[in-house]
Amino acid sequence: MGLGVNRGAAAAAVASNPLDLVRGELAVLKKLNHPHIVRLYEVLDDPSGDSLYMVFDMMHNGVLMDIELDQVAPPYTDDMARRYFKEMMLGIEYLHANDIVHRDIKPDNLLLSKDNVLKIVDFGVSEMFVKGNDKLKKSAGSPAFMAPELCIAKHGEVSGKATDIWSMGVTLYCMIFGKTPFVSGNLLELYEMIKEAPIEYGDDLSDNLLDLFHRILDKNPDTRITMRELREHPWITNDGTETMLSEEENCDIVSEPTEEEMNNAIKSIASIFAVMKAVTKFKRHSRSLSQKSLNQMMEDVKKEDELAEATQRLQV
Repeated sequence: MGLGVNRGAAAAAVASNPLDLVRGELAVLKKLNHPHIVRLYEVLDDPSGDSLYMVFDMMHNGVLMDIELDQVAPPYTDDMARRYFKEMMLGIEYLHANDIVHRDIKPDNLLLSKDNVLKIVDFGVSEMFVKGNDKLKKSAGSPAFMAPELCIAKHGEVSGKATDIWSMGVTLYCMIFGKTPFVSGNLLELYEMIKEAPIEYGDDLSDNLLDLFHRILDKNPDTRITMRELREHPWITNDGTETMLSEEENCDIVSEPTEEEMNNAIKSIASIFAVMKAVTKFKRHSRSLSQKSLNQMMEDVKKEDELAEATQRLQV
């Protein structure tokens, strides 16, 4: 678990106790509820193994796509890429509205449900920030998907939202081309390419998609497209023929976790097992009682039948 919390007074209050900090992080994640975010249902502590087990939605169809350094994956059609990109947009917009920067957006962290609905997962390097201040001071995430401003040593403060949008652009590039824009086995060379090298798009893209790539993979975070501008882009709207859920409808704001929610953020596996054993025992007992009741009822019916037969014989 590596979610960073940067919420001012609330963070300061728990910063002295690492366990409280983790509980606060997990309590927030358990409150997130969105169609395109993988739901965290429970966090279980194994006191015997120094481990935490997290119970998420079951995502039957796995990752959006497998991207390998030396291979090209089968790309998506424009229509399918648009659909999945819009679902990713809605999920990231919801996170940003709730003061969370994901920091590691990539196909591996986009899972598909049994109905092929895209959901975002893995908040291991995410950052929670104070409302109105999404600045990050440290680099994190997968190198091939990192924004140029994060590829600079001692880069200072950068906009977390803008870095997420760059990573969304790289993910869209993967969906269209089956690979990342920059490939190198040398990390320093990769960073240099991300910062300086032009991106190749070929000659087959529509004007709208090419324009979107130029704006979302803008190496300058100050002029990079924003989430609200993405909503209006003609490739996203398919030239105005497709609508999206409004920002207001999409972005329910999650309240700060209560003390009770923080205390219940992590449950002991031992206590869960105890409950499961109790439920199992109760079910067995109920089945036993039900069987006894059924046997008694059948015995009563049998006695009534015998009594009726005896009465009938006497009448004869």
